[in-house]
Amino acid sequence: MTPEEAAADEAALATSEAALGSCGTWSGWANTGATTCQPNASCGNYWVCERRLKADDAPSIAGGPEQRPPVCPSGEVAVMYYELGKYNQQSQYRVCFDAAGTYTHTEWQYQTVSGGCSGC
Repeated sequence: MTPEEAAADEAALATSEAALGSCGTWSGWANTGATTCQPNASCGNYWVCERRLKADDAPSIAGGPEQRPPVCPSGEVAVMYYELGKYNQQSQYRVCFDAAGTYTHTEWQYQTVSGGCSGC
């Protein structure tokens, strides 16, 4: 890289850093209204006997307070599933301006948080 190319890259980086410095603070987290239902270990579990080619396909039941698996018919293994839990999507944003104080863009961040074990 030539000295001129390095100087141009450094100037572009300084401009980007200045633009980030012109962004306001992040807003508080707010629910977006989007919810999903997904397996959640804190909502409990249940067992199902399923046909499997080999017992190694079943998830491990070691290391936790799981309930005792059922005795399954020959050719089936007990598979543990977690009950569904409700998850809420949240977002926060900050507004950015250039050096002249003109609005340039809004930055968003998203997260998904557990909303409990009911409502699915």
